[in-house]
Amino acid sequence: MHYQGGKSRIAKPLADIMRLEVQGKPFVSLFCGSCAVETLLVPYASSSILNDKHPYLIAMWKALQEGWIPPSNISEEEYKYIREHKDEKPYLTGFVGFGCSYGGRWFEGYARAHSEVRNFCDEAKRSLIRDIKPLEKTGFINADYKDVKADKGSVIYADPPYIKTKGFKINNFKFDSEEFWDYMRELSKNHKVFISEQTAPDDFECIWEKPLKRTLDRNKDNQFVAMERLFTHK
Repeated sequence: MHYQGGKSRIAKPLADIMRLEVQGKPFVSLFCGSCAVETLLVPYASSSILNDKHPYLIAMWKALQEGWIPPSNISEEEYKYIREHKDEKPYLTGFVGFGCSYGGRWFEGYARAHSEVRNFCDEAKRSLIRDIKPLEKTGFINADYKDVKADKGSVIYADPPYIKTKGFKINNFKFDSEEFWDYMRELSKNHKVFISEQTAPDDFECIWEKPLKRTLDRNKDNQFVAMERLFTHK
């Protein structure tokens, strides 16, 4: 599923790095999002907790666990209605808000295909049906990342809103990056912690990096290169 800030293009190399640590241990994801990395790690863990602050996204994942099948088509009129009536079916709102929006950006515009061949809604549906299979027994929770309880010795993955980037707004949520890094230091005392970010404080070590092209808007010429990195505490 298209998702703002998602890791689908780099999920495999990230998972390859973390898999040996995850093997046979509890696994916790503090910002699971579209679960691109998580689907590759959960099968190797002894147990798993996947958290996200976004209530509609977690409602969608829980509904998928219970057997809900997303629609194959959502019209622009339906998209606008769901945007204005988010709480009627929170799980559907989570699906449409990301899966049917341009670039996977939370209700920032209906995703239109440039040809009749492509159907963004059906693409999102099919990817989610595939991705939910390894996550059928995981525990999905909707909480602040600092409130997620992890067993001692867990492997923790954090993919927070990147500093100085535009994130989606839910319930006036504002992410505090300084507070986040302080908490990563605390967690690292009892857990193996991996963090996806572009930059990190000096006491965190970059163990993997890759440049990726990103597009700012529908104009594909309006691109820039961002460096994706994975960090651990030294």
